[in-house]
Amino acid sequence: MNLFISIYEKKFQLNKFFLKSIFIISFITVAINFYKWLSRKAYFEYSDWLINYQGGLARRGFIGEVFFQIHNNLNLNLSYVVFFFVVLFYIIFFYLLYKKTTAIKLNFLNTLIIFSPLSFIYLAFHQTMAGRKEILFFSLIAIFFSYFNNLKFHQIKYWIISISIIAGLTHSGFLFYIPYLVLFFAFFYSTKTKLEIFFQIFPIGVFFVFIFGALIFSTTISKPDIKLICDSINLYVNKCPEETYLIFFTTYSNKETFFLVMESVLNFNYLIKYPIYFIISFAPLYVGFKNFKNLDKNFKIKKLIFYLIFCTFCTIPVFLLGEDYGRYIHWQYIIILFIYLHCLSSRKFFQNDKNYFFNKKIKKYILFIVLYFYSFFWSVPIYGPANIKILGVYKNLFSAFF
Repeated sequence: MNLFISIYEKKFQLNKFFLKSIFIISFITVAINFYKWLSRKAYFEYSDWLINYQGGLARRGFIGEVFFQIHNNLNLNLSYVVFFFVVLFYIIFFYLLYKKTTAIKLNFLNTLIIFSPLSFIYLAFHQTMAGRKEILFFSLIAIFFSYFNNLKFHQIKYWIISISIIAGLTHSGFLFYIPYLVLFFAFFYSTKTKLEIFFQIFPIGVFFVFIFGALIFSTTISKPDIKLICDSINLYVNKCPEETYLIFFTTYSNKETFFLVMESVLNFNYLIKYPIYFIISFAPLYVGFKNFKNLDKNFKIKKLIFYLIFCTFCTIPVFLLGEDYGRYIHWQYIIILFIYLHCLSSRKFFQNDKNYFFNKKIKKYILFIVLYFYSFFWSVPIYGPANIKILGVYKNLFSAFF
């Protein structure tokens, strides 16, 4: 049988039917799980999408206001509007990621990268990930990288500004991930002068400060009227604000949130566990970057790696105001994954066709065993009290169907 033959690792090629199957199963699982959360009118996975501007400028309220206006003007059930668009975001993300993935050679290293514990399968392995707002951000990122090559130099800033506005006003944490796009843009136009790059990035910085200022204003100075927001969504939640995400607007201040997060970080060994999860999950990705060979001397991979590490430090504020460390490093992984796939398919780099982990011939089934234990046997927990999910991930996966 084919699985029992001995091959060099560099001869490994992932079957595209298997790849497509994992994508389809993941999408169906997430869509079903989100429908369940919507049916239960869940706190985090559903009610967060309903926050809107009916009571004034509200943190996280942009996309909810868009949904509310569609519901109000077209007289559509608000829950159906939310479900339609969230599933649409998932379709866009999964389709464009699959399209990017199939554009590269799926050798063993790239297979590990695609099926990292923090890659798209993370969404399927954790029920509570279904319906979280990052899928809006992911779909915008997917669109950006899919059309990047078709954009003119001066047009890219408008895309990054648009993503900053839509994503940042929907979840303020996404703003701290925008530097990935800005520095990727600067890197990919290394042939331009520093002054040309500056004049393109400067407007992005202005809008970033404007959005950040608007969020601070709505949080500390002119707080939204929670009652008016509740009046606009009462028919679509269990009890407002007590059983919606709006309760967090009235419960803790940013200062109190910070101290609560730091207490969890210390009590649940975040600073020990999550760096380990990060290293394990990101290792193949950075091995891939390190082994890129540039076809153009203007594009130095060490410079890109430095930018990525710098951007990772830019996300630290998110970790200081939230406990979901698994989610936050998942956001990092998805963005860097798109950067990796784009670089590899851009013809500015090529990947050495060599053995990265095994120097000698090895049974093909052993490569699949390694892949299984790395990608499908365990998963990074979303937040501190939870432990690594070993095999338990399948309980979450199957519960979507039964």
